[in-house]
Amino acid sequence: MIKWIKEQWQWIVGGLLAIIAIAASKKRDSIGKVEKSDSKAKASRDQKVNEGQKKAYEEFISERSEAEEKFREDIEKIAENKEKRKKELENNPEELDRILKEKYKLKGE
Repeated sequence: MIKWIKEQWQWIVGGLLAIIAIAASKKRDSIGKVEKSDSKAKASRDQKVNEGQKKAYEEFISERSEAEEKFREDIEKIAENKEKRKKELENNPEELDRILKEKYKLKGE
């Protein structure tokens, strides 16, 4: 057996090298396939992320618009109440005096 191995060592080494070369080329091909499928998965993931960001942005804009509208309405109500209160106090000097005394801690009659 050893004598046979000594005579055929070149063929054995050549066969092993051929097997290693085939395995390496298969691995290289599979790496290329994995990279292609990874890029497709990445593109799909990126698209989903972009859609999610777009949806979140639209929701944010909608909520902000609603908040701005509510703020404007509140400002208008405050202005109306202010005018109404101003007219009430113009017609009631005792109430105005009481409010000013409380606010500025005035001592008076």
